[in-house]
Amino acid sequence: MLVLVACPSLADEGSPPGRFGIALGADYSTGKYGGTQSTDVAYFPVMARYETDRWLVKLTVPYVRITGPGTVVGGDRPIVIDAGGSPQRRTESGLGDVGTSVTYSAIATSRLFLDLTAKIKWGTADESVGLGTGKNDYALQTDVYKPLGAFTVFAGIGYRWYGDPPGSDLRNVAFASAGGVYKFGPRVSAGASFDYRQPIISGRDPIRELTPFIAVKLGDSTKVQIYAVRGFSDSSSDWGAGAVLIQSF
Repeated sequence: MLVLVACPSLADEGSPPGRFGIALGADYSTGKYGGTQSTDVAYFPVMARYETDRWLVKLTVPYVRITGPGTVVGGDRPIVIDAGGSPQRRTESGLGDVGTSVTYSAIATSRLFLDLTAKIKWGTADESVGLGTGKNDYALQTDVYKPLGAFTVFAGIGYRWYGDPPGSDLRNVAFASAGGVYKFGPRVSAGASFDYRQPIISGRDPIRELTPFIAVKLGDSTKVQIYAVRGFSDSSSDWGAGAVLIQSF
C-alpha cells in the first residue's frame, strides 16, 4: 500500500475544521509475483484531501509506469497479477486508476479513535497495455487507533469488491492490517504496519507485507513520510519503497 497513515499521532495537532491538503507521492516496487520474471512498478500519485472535524474526503490521481510481463490492478498501491502472462518484458506508462474515498470519524476521544471508510477505484487506466483492469472496484473498511502515551497501536479490517475484466475472474477479498507508531517528539514519529489480503486469483498466495515508516514534520503545515515494504509471499512484491510529501492549508 502507498503509506499515508491516518494515525492520530501523525495528524497535525490543532488543525482547524475545514482544512484542505495536497500530497505528492513516489512509490517503487518489484517482484516476480509467482512468475519467472520480475515486474517493476513505479507509482506517482497526486492526492487532494479535505477534512472537517468528523469527515475526510480524498481524491488520488496517479501516474503509473510498469516494466515486465505483469498486469496491474490499481488501488491504494498497484497490485500485480498475471505476471507470467507474457514471455516478454515491456514498458508501459500512463494514467493509473483514479481513487476516491470518504472517511467518517465515528469515535474521536483521547482514549480511542474509530474510522469508517468507503472507497471507489475508478477504472481509468488503460487495460489494453496492462495499466489496470478497466473496471471499478469498491471497498469498505474500519480502522481503530488506541493511544498509549507516546505510542499508538492501530488495526483495520475491510472488504474489497473487484470488477472483472474480460477473461478474468477476480475474487472479492477481505484485507486487514495492524501496527504501531511511536511519537519521539513534536516533529518525528516512526512505526510499522503489517498488511494481509486474501488472494484475488484462486490458487494464489495471500499478500503479506511489512511496512516500516518514519514521518517528519518540516513545518507547521508540511510533513514527509518515508517507508519501505518487504513482501512475505509469492503474491507480494519482493520489496518496495516510497515517500509522500504532504502540505496542509
